[in-house]
Order: sequence, then C-alpha cells, then structure tokens
Amino acid sequence: MKKIIPFCFLLLLAGCKNDPKQTLKETEPIKKDSITAKASIEEKPVEDSKVIPTLKECTEKTVEYETQQECIFPKNTMEEVYQKTIKEKEVEKADLLPTALPKQSSEKEIHEDGLETISYKVSPNKIEIEFLFAGGVTTLELEQKGENVKRTIIHSAD
Repeated sequence: MKKIIPFCFLLLLAGCKNDPKQTLKETEPIKKDSITAKASIEEKPVEDSKVIPTLKECTEKTVEYETQQECIFPKNTMEEVYQKTIKEKEVEKADLLPTALPKQSSEKEIHEDGLETISYKVSPNKIEIEFLFAGGVTTLELEQKGENVKRTIIHSAD
C-alpha cells in the first residue's frame, strides 16, 4: 500500500499538466457571445485585464479571539470605500447594509441567520458599523483622513 501512494501521486501530477493545444490564441477572431469568448475572458491573467485594481495598503493582525484587518485607500471618500466593501462582500451579511452610507446613528434589528442587530455610529469623519452575531461581533470602521480612507474590519468571537 505504501508503494502505491507515491505512484498515484505522480499520476495525479502528470494529469495536472497544461495542454498547450487547449489554450486560446489571442489572434483568433472570437464571436462576442460565444462560449469560447466567455472562457477566454475568464482564463486571462489579472495583468491583461483592463479593470484598474483598487489601490489599498492592508495589514492584518490576530490577537487571541480577535482578527483585525486595516486598509488605507488613497484618494477615496468614505462613500466610495463603503460601496466597494459591499460590492466585494468584505464583511459577512454586507448585502443587508443600506446602499447609501448612513447619515445618522441608528440600530436595525435583524434576527435572521444568526445575525441579531446592525448598529451604526456616525460622527463627522468616521462611521462604525457593528454586526452583532450569535457567536460574536464584526465591526466595520471607516475613517476619512485627508484624501485617504482608513477601513478597519474587526472580527471578535464571544
């Protein structure tokens, strides 16, 4: 049995090789709505994409029962970072957040899928959104610092 495992592993690796015949050539004309066109878009590396990636500098640290991710978004507004956070689903249950950044402090009762409440604490250059789950708390903080926005996501276990 011990001799068979390395042999199976080698077979698995040999089967994972890329076949050059299966790759698409960029010079071939492709119909816009064809399956081939959709496959070529998905297989392109990120560098070939014309979408400009969001510039951000992030640090992450873990202390006991808490994980904290802090990102700086240069030349952005709190509204832009808020929209990106929802769109990219950076926090669990982001789809339950209002489409526009809240203008005043409030609390919303949810009681759905383990999420109890969402509370909003709004101040002039900072907003703190707290998701109270049955098993812990997730906090999303957005703070305007000049032309930059600091976004902090904190996951705390109970």
